[in-house]
Amino acid sequence: QMMRHFKPVLTGRLTVKLGHAGGSFPARIAWHASPGIWLYSRKLPEGRYWNVFGLGLPEGSSALPITCEINVPVAGVDRKLGGAFARHRDGRTFVVHRGLIGGAKKGVGKSLFASRFRGVWSALEEGRAVTPVAVIGELSSPRFVRHLSLFVLKIDRLKNLAVASPQLEMSFETVSFREEWIGRAVTETDGSGGLACDHGPIVQDLAAALRARGLRVGNDDRRDLLITDGGGRIGWVLQVIPDSSERAVFDGVAHLLIYGADLPDGCRRVLVLPDGADKPHKERLKKLHVDLLPFAWDENRAVFPDLAALL
Repeated sequence: QMMRHFKPVLTGRLTVKLGHAGGSFPARIAWHASPGIWLYSRKLPEGRYWNVFGLGLPEGSSALPITCEINVPVAGVDRKLGGAFARHRDGRTFVVHRGLIGGAKKGVGKSLFASRFRGVWSALEEGRAVTPVAVIGELSSPRFVRHLSLFVLKIDRLKNLAVASPQLEMSFETVSFREEWIGRAVTETDGSGGLACDHGPIVQDLAAALRARGLRVGNDDRRDLLITDGGGRIGWVLQVIPDSSERAVFDGVAHLLIYGADLPDGCRRVLVLPDGADKPHKERLKKLHVDLLPFAWDENRAVFPDLAALL
């Protein structure tokens, strides 16, 4: 099913040498140049699909390393596999991951995933068992490939984090934009379905739009986006909500106020929300000194028509 949704947006297919435990082998991968992600899928005799993903293309004759696997059973439920298809109560199908990541690097595994992965988390009901899973994306979403590529990028960062020297870890005093900080921790499950999966692409697109205007953009594990001055002082905090429900708006405002409480006077707090959802709340939020920035979708990219006026 993943390959079927990947096909319409393919850049092409390439034959490469695919690296795997114990050696490498020639494989024909599906390649998407825009997010820079590739996929190789094969049905195995033991009743599962071996779906492997990676970033970028090989240089010269070197083998292409596998970043992550999202393996699913041909039929039924197999909790020994990392991936699964999950059906929402409204009938939509999502790709989810249990956190069974591996590789040759020491420290890479389910415990690393559970403690460090940030994204969209939900509770997967499998008979009597309820398992916390990361929601990768909704299969029918026009932005599914973006959701998938962001997940693969985060796994790549997690694996690199596992082997990084503590001396190389970026100081929390240094503000920069890091995709692996987009989303929530495992303790914060989300029941809003597919809209929550759009959170990551919106944050990515807004960060790119701000950088295109020459602004210094960063984020941390509590705030979606920050804008700093030349001295590293935070001047703006931005929180993105992909859902236009009243509850989502209230949660977003509360997040801005709580995690912006220790910021200096004059720091601007901006709630980014779907176009049209800003109108009922504009006057009330002005009294709380919260600015609103609506977004809209242009195909699979988020755009911000009022950004220039806000700046």
